[in-house]
Amino acid sequence: MARYEAYIFDVQGTLLDFYTPVANALKEHFAADSTVPVGDIVRAWRRDYFSRVASLDQSAAKWSPVQDAYTAGLATVCEELGVDIPLGKHAELAEAWKRLTPWPDVADGLRRIRSEAIAATLSNTDMSTMVQLFKTEQLEWDAVLTAELFGAFKPEPLVYERTCRYLGVEPGKAAMVASHPYDLRAAREVGLNTVFVYRPLEFGRLEDAVDEHDEFDHRVEDIRELP
Repeated sequence: MARYEAYIFDVQGTLLDFYTPVANALKEHFAADSTVPVGDIVRAWRRDYFSRVASLDQSAAKWSPVQDAYTAGLATVCEELGVDIPLGKHAELAEAWKRLTPWPDVADGLRRIRSEAIAATLSNTDMSTMVQLFKTEQLEWDAVLTAELFGAFKPEPLVYERTCRYLGVEPGKAAMVASHPYDLRAAREVGLNTVFVYRPLEFGRLEDAVDEHDEFDHRVEDIRELP
């Protein structure tokens, strides 16, 4: 049996590979110029996303779509890296963030967890994006929760607290599962158990991999290893 009553999953990076689909979209766009640093663009775009959403004034009643932040962020990244992408292509390329793909262990791992415990998402991405992705990839959940429902992004404490409330589970009987230390640290502050997932190629190369061996309650390299 599972150790916890509920497992709450981060999505981008933890369950879904964002680097490969976004890099492939950029490679297709720059097909005639192999010198463009596609990997650097993806990594800078992801960094811009984090800083951009942190500055948004969000509420459940008035929500600025995260997808808009990806579109706007591409202009900043192009300027930062000296890359020329016509403004008219930004929204089209940003659609790649809606076409992420599961890591190889995810489908089997989620099926096992759902047979023993509650499995729910907790993502900063828009609800419509999550619904589309999970339908496309045929990933099934007991609950799909995103920041849009709360009107606030992780790592705001209320996001984790209300997730547990919605699931009907005490924080101490649930676990946050993520490949991002900031997410797990915030979850731990409200009493959740923590599972760090090591995704060595989350950012496309090993030198950018984030690893934590001792800080959290558990460390796994495969969702099928969840306690």
